[in-house]
This record gives sequence, C-alpha cells and structure tokens, in this order.
Amino acid sequence: MFQQQRALCCLLCALMGITIHSTFAFTSSFEPRNNMHITKSNHPTKLYMSSFFADATPPKETAAAVQRDANGNAITVGQKVAIVPNTIKAYHVTKSSYGSFDSTTKQFVPQDEANKTRKTSCLLLPEGLRGEVITVHDTNAADRPQPVLVKFGADDEERSDGYSLPSAFSMHLSASEIVVVV
Repeated sequence: MFQQQRALCCLLCALMGITIHSTFAFTSSFEPRNNMHITKSNHPTKLYMSSFFADATPPKETAAAVQRDANGNAITVGQKVAIVPNTIKAYHVTKSSYGSFDSTTKQFVPQDEANKTRKTSCLLLPEGLRGEVITVHDTNAADRPQPVLVKFGADDEERSDGYSLPSAFSMHLSASEIVVVV
C-alpha cells in the first residue's frame, strides 16, 4: 500500500514538474526540477508546504458585534439597564432568594414552602428591575445566546427602581430582554 502511495505521489510531482529529494523534503519543501541539487539556504524558488496549503484569501476582519437593547440603543459596559416585560426566571440564586415580587408594593415575596416544585424554585424577575452591565460578549467571536452579563445589587445599594432584592446576583441576558436606562 505504501509503495502505491509513494508511486502515485512521484507521478503527480513529475507531472507538476517538481522533484522530491526525500520524504522530509516532501513534507517541508518542493524543489523545482531544473534545480536538481539540494541547497541548505533558502532558495527563492523553494515552496514551503505551509504556504502551499495556506488559505489564499485573507481572513475577514469583522468588527465586534454591537448589542442593541429592545429599543435599539447600544449596550456598553457600565450602563444601567432594566428588565423588559417578560417572564425571566433566575434559577441560579440562593434558596433564600426563591420567590417573586409584589407588583404594587415591589416587596419580595418568598416562595411558598408547601408548593415547592422545580418550576417555582427560582427568582421571578419583575419588569423594571435595574442592574448594571458587567460584560458584553462579542457574538461574532463566540456563540452566546445571552451575551450581556448584568449584576443586580442587594438592598444596601442605591436602588432607584423601588425593588428590595433578597441578595445580589449576576445573570446573562439577551439584548432583547433589557432596555438601557438613560
């Protein structure tokens, strides 16, 4: 089998007008047929395999994808954002943070221990809850369905949205789930 592959390789090189001086030379360089001697210096007609198989087109220079909120505003690090009307559940919070918020008083209502299920073991984020953008990932560089990392602070911080959070947490959100607060 090896002999057949070697013979086929030599036949192809002969048709291309290239002489292979050794197996190492085949893997590292080609020598033109009219230059039968092997030189130690870099000959101007020597072709290296890396350049032979390199992509002929240069890589596309793509700009970082700008994330835009539900209103079309650009999202950047350090901005204050608010949750849009949507049912967003945070499952990765502490058990003491499981529950929801009263829509009129904006106070935290803990989860009912008697009716505890996986579906209710989360923090239901209310519309208008505000947080700060920590990271905005480039979706061209990596596949991220929720490219915006938002930190929601606890009650000891200045909260202009009126909600009393049981604990601080961070959450990845998609750009359509938040709006920039001006």
